[in-house]
Amino acid sequence: MYIITATFEAEQAFARAGELLALGDAPERLAERLGIMRDIATVKQGVANTSFERLLEDIMKLKQFIAIEKQIEEVQGDKTMLRFLGAKFKEKQIAKLQQERRKFGSLIEAPRWFYKQPRVQLLSAIRDYALDGSQQGDAVWTDIDEKKLVFPIANMFEAADLEAAKVLVTHIEKPLKDIDPQFLLEKFEGNRSIMFDFKTSMASYYAPAPSHGTA
Repeated sequence: MYIITATFEAEQAFARAGELLALGDAPERLAERLGIMRDIATVKQGVANTSFERLLEDIMKLKQFIAIEKQIEEVQGDKTMLRFLGAKFKEKQIAKLQQERRKFGSLIEAPRWFYKQPRVQLLSAIRDYALDGSQQGDAVWTDIDEKKLVFPIANMFEAADLEAAKVLVTHIEKPLKDIDPQFLLEKFEGNRSIMFDFKTSMASYYAPAPSHGTA
């Protein structure tokens, strides 16, 4: 796939993100700086302290679902001691596990709920703003293996990583002004910004920068 890559200045990125996080008490000014006055209602909701306890509950359910999936795979592949108990017992165990799996319903709602949260959308916009203000003007289109791109939150959901979810919740439940800019850049995701590689000072993103509000 093709993305845009450019060098960026880490200190500028931290400063840009920090400036906007500090505007948690002034949502109108924050929306103006981001150039999204039309979404002022979302900005105000994103500034307000929000509980993400549901995220931890959803990750726990995903973890349990993955464990059941693994059990079904092992029983079907004769990788457990159940293979010595006969085909009928194996079929009953698989049916039991499949019934347990059905209780989880549609787990696709877990990431959908998270990404729709105003706090998440606001933090993504701030992350993109930091990218736009720190890149060094040498952007080029780059053909890259999609597997090499890192999406921390998507990976958390895919792996049902409860520890990563706890760390994420600890950070994003803080008052906006107390959120660590470095965490936002390294461990979050943006709408346009993909990765900030601090070792190579290279950023990757999907599209050219839009026009933001002025300081």
